[in-house]
This record gives sequence, structure tokens and C-alpha cells, in this order.
Amino acid sequence: MAAKMGSTLLLFAVLALTVYGQLIFKARALSHSAATSNKLEYLMAMFSDAGVLSGLAAAALAAVAWVLAIERLEIGYAYPFMALSFVLVPLGAKLLLAEPLPPMQILGMALIVVGVTVSALVR
Repeated sequence: MAAKMGSTLLLFAVLALTVYGQLIFKARALSHSAATSNKLEYLMAMFSDAGVLSGLAAAALAAVAWVLAIERLEIGYAYPFMALSFVLVPLGAKLLLAEPLPPMQILGMALIVVGVTVSALVR
């Protein structure tokens, strides 16, 4: 039981790191795209940006956490949790970047949460 709980915490780490990475990429992209219209300059600025580099590091850590989690968990149990990134990233974008969140998207996100919950409960 303790091993499964630790593995489940690793799944949540994967989600948190993934969400962080996506949101920091978007925030830094907004900053750099406003500063230049030249795509090469934009890409150079992005890939030398500390925030973007931290997002890439988060992706690497998420990969490590994922590999450790699926070592102990059934993939059929673990993988549906990754769908929660489709809920958490738009919520984070709404809160931190003031992006719109239309009602139909909220409905879709609610359906994802229901699906992940059902999938987890049947195991």
C-alpha cells in the first residue's frame, strides 16, 4: 500500500512538473514574442531564457518521476491521470495568464475529471 501511495505521489509530481513547464513556456513565449518578430531571434531568446530552461528541466524531472511511477503501477491505472494536464494547464492559464475559459471547455474539463475518477475507482 505504501509503495502504491508513493507511486501515486510520483504521478502528481509528473502532473505538477508538466503543468509548470507548459505555463512557464507560454509566459516566456508571450514575453519574447512581443520583443521580436524574427523567428530565429525568438527561438534563441527562448532557449537561453532561465524560465524556459527551468521548464525543460521540469520536463526531464517529470520523465524521471513517470518512469519511477510506472515501474510500480499498472499503466492502465497511471496513464489516465495524465489527462488531468488537459484540465490543470487551462485552469493555470486562466488564473496566471488571464486566458479565456469558455463554458464548453469547462464542461469538457469536467468530463475529463469524471473519466479519470471513474478509471481510478475501478482499479
